[in-house]
Amino acid sequence: MGYTSWESMERKRKRRKVLLILLLLLLLIAAAVGGYWYYTKWKADKQQQNYEDLKKKAFSERENEPTVTPIPGTPTPVPTEEDMLLAAMMEEYEEFFTILPDFDILHGENEDVFAYIAVPDTIIDYPILASEKEDYYLSHNIDHTKGYPGCLYIQNCNNRDMNDPFTIVYGHNMKNGTMFGSLKNYVDTDFRNTHPYFFIYMEDRVMVYEVTVVSYMPTEHLLSEDYVKKSGKWVFEKFDGHETSRLLEKAREEDEKAYIASPEPTDTDTTLVLSTCGAGKRFVVVGTRVLSVPIDQIPAPKE
Repeated sequence: MGYTSWESMERKRKRRKVLLILLLLLLLIAAAVGGYWYYTKWKADKQQQNYEDLKKKAFSERENEPTVTPIPGTPTPVPTEEDMLLAAMMEEYEEFFTILPDFDILHGENEDVFAYIAVPDTIIDYPILASEKEDYYLSHNIDHTKGYPGCLYIQNCNNRDMNDPFTIVYGHNMKNGTMFGSLKNYVDTDFRNTHPYFFIYMEDRVMVYEVTVVSYMPTEHLLSEDYVKKSGKWVFEKFDGHETSRLLEKAREEDEKAYIASPEPTDTDTTLVLSTCGAGKRFVVVGTRVLSVPIDQIPAPKE
């Protein structure tokens, strides 16, 4: 009996020791996970602050241009449809046409910056970048440090002039809403109805896109049909002209709650897709270009 009692006590001590070791391991794992989460959040917050500081430096209001007095007898030019749309949008969105980025400052931060996006009443207010290294900015920040949140960027299948018939801008779906984390606002009908446009800035022009599709999509590449296999690698060949039609088809198949505008976008439109991840799928907000205005043709801001 005494021996059996001793064995029982020894087993209990071993169990307590194992449990203590397991508890310590769990605490260490929890500390490591918590530390990594805190470090990731700190790094993402730091990058966001960098973007906000950059915007303060890079954006400035256009100066009023001298008023040109028309020569007597000169016929008044007939306004085009684009002129009338610009005039109407200036009434509501004047600041998006008159407070513009200085690309010299943006290039000083990173020469891969080629455009800038602003989505009204969201945190989406960032440069757009492109690198010769495919998907480089998926895992690198604007200062070239590695890690989250990365940057908004295009892949090499798209040109930097943003004039391709179908362009995709990628960005992470950050939990704090930064990068493309607030794209999900467009799921809400009221938000979508009151925020129908977003803006793209280039060095020489301002482009306006109307939101025409909001949908969850398959995770496959949206341009997969435009890739061919060469030397064992899938490479982009060319646009076949049906990219927008295929996107609409996939939206209807994948998401019964997808928003598709009426009239819906067509393959003759210039389409810009804002793409992020979510719920194991791709989430997209699609814009159709409605304006592309050279900066020197934008009316001066009101006094």
